Amino acid sequence: MIRLNGDVLTIEIAELGAELQSVTDAQGRNWLWNGDPAIWAGRSPLLFPVIGKHPGGQVLIDGERYPIKSHGVARTSLFRIVAQDETSCTLRLNDNDQTRQAYPFAFALDMTYRLAGAALTMTARIANTGDTVMPFCFGYHPAFLWPLPQSDGLPHRIRLGNGASPSHLRLGADGQRAPESHPSVFVDGVLTLDHALFVEDALIIAEGAGHHAWYGADGLPGVAVDFPDMPHLGIWTKPNGPFICIEPWHGLPSPPDPNEPLDKRAGAILLAPGDATELPTTLTFGLPWLG
Repeated sequence: MIRLNGDVLTIEIAELGAELQSVTDAQGRNWLWNGDPAIWAGRSPLLFPVIGKHPGGQVLIDGERYPIKSHGVARTSLFRIVAQDETSCTLRLNDNDQTRQAYPFAFALDMTYRLAGAALTMTARIANTGDTVMPFCFGYHPAFLWPLPQSDGLPHRIRLGNGASPSHLRLGADGQRAPESHPSVFVDGVLTLDHALFVEDALIIAEGAGHHAWYGADGLPGVAVDFPDMPHLGIWTKPNGPFICIEPWHGLPSPPDPNEPLDKRAGAILLAPGDATELPTTLTFGLPWLG
């Protein structure tokens, strides 16, 4: 387990999946879900190179079908530490025999965690180390406590910085993205959370979410989520789960059509040989809504 200590925050990161395990502030408040396997074992998995489930558990790439688990290969792979100091670390996953069984590309995925005051910036750097164009999706999946510290019994809201009220998509019974668009559950950019919203699984905002969101109870410390380069947003919890996931994505879940190749996936990145891209997301803890 990796432990980083900043002026305000202390975080822990597992080498398995390079997954964030805990976020504790200077007041001793924990902000992240604890991963109780009886409810949901995840805490903040990384979604790469796909988001969600595929029809028959297979992804179509260059005319071939590959068996792939929900959310891809990163979350179940062991990363290695390539740099670390008191307030930052970088972990790396290179393609290997196991990843190539599901995703036949040469890549390097670097995950950097960096503390600065009350902010944690997570930056994924994905490099194509092969000789063919590499299609992929990427997503963050942090699970915050619901209710948050000091906010028990109070309504919790997600507020979009752009004040928009975007429509959303849903997942079908088999976990693929359904085509129907649903009317917005936001009112002037504000979503009041209720477990009934998640009976049909996640809310998927394909467009219009902007690049800034805030989560918490009105007038109390909350969490700001900034995702400047991520065009999509997922919001999810388990039925009656004591957490809420606010998930910046670049790429959408698969539709039910098993014949849609990964390079045609909505939001997928097509990375040329030798190229790399960075996708940062910053979580700032303890801020009331300042909109």
